[in-house]
Amino acid sequence: MRILYGVCSWGLGHATRSLPVIRRLLKEDHTLTVISSGGALTLLKNELNGEIEFIDIPDYPMILSENTRQFLAKSVVYWPVFIRRLQRGLMMVTKLLGKNPHDIVFSDGRYDIYSKKIPSFFISHQIRIMNPLRIRFLESGSEIFNLFFFKRFRGFIVPDYEEDNLSGDLSHNLRFIDKKKLYYVGVLSDFSRRKTNKDIDYLLSLSGPEPQRTFLEKRIFEQIDELKGKVVVTLGKPERKTIMRRGNVTIYSIVDKQKREELMNRAKLIISRSGYSTIMDLAVLKTKALMIPTPGQIEQEYLAEYHNKRERFIQ
Repeated sequence: MRILYGVCSWGLGHATRSLPVIRRLLKEDHTLTVISSGGALTLLKNELNGEIEFIDIPDYPMILSENTRQFLAKSVVYWPVFIRRLQRGLMMVTKLLGKNPHDIVFSDGRYDIYSKKIPSFFISHQIRIMNPLRIRFLESGSEIFNLFFFKRFRGFIVPDYEEDNLSGDLSHNLRFIDKKKLYYVGVLSDFSRRKTNKDIDYLLSLSGPEPQRTFLEKRIFEQIDELKGKVVVTLGKPERKTIMRRGNVTIYSIVDKQKREELMNRAKLIISRSGYSTIMDLAVLKTKALMIPTPGQIEQEYLAEYHNKRERFIQ
């Protein structure tokens, strides 16, 4: 079967959670074409190069806001840009499928990758878009907004459990989405919990969209000398591969799946963004974590608060 697989490029999370799915599809002898851009595309190429075809189609931008007023103001400007990018991406996908027919489409977080002619499925843990103050009518509106785009997809694959879930109200307690089209498939993690020595005191994992990733990197290195014990930092820069050492601190620009799994299993405490893919990995590894939400990324702020209340991680 020929499969077109789209991956959102907002940070690296969508790419990392797509890896176990893509590897499984390859193992089952399917032929894949993967669409992404930016750092996510670079990461996927590093992990899978030579096995599949990659196509660079730019993503639509992300809304980052610090408060409700800013969220509403940015939304007014954002949606016309979103629609234009959506139409441009869809035109490129339609042209691609016209030249190279595929049998099915999977789209992880990208509304612009689907087809009216073949079955298309949307992968997301965020069926409802949160707003800073959890205003109900705005969240209902976002669900209706998503419903408009979701009509184009045959079903929605939610990387979460239906009960005892990780995503909370992002993909549960929905009011308007047809539950028959929702498929809760459990967590998507490329990692396994392993018995190993916990010899890393702090693992600091940087990720997410710029410039916030760089801002966090600067703040961490301003304070990192205060940490005692063995410290490892992964910078989340897939464009280059370097390893540096500074006293008790080891710094990796990027690590592959195998190395990241090893480091996370060895860590006593992980300090990271509260991205959903990271939360899935932590749930599998059962590792303690300190969550630092990306400023203005309401989804991450909600997830950090949600898991803090459930005492899963430290916010």
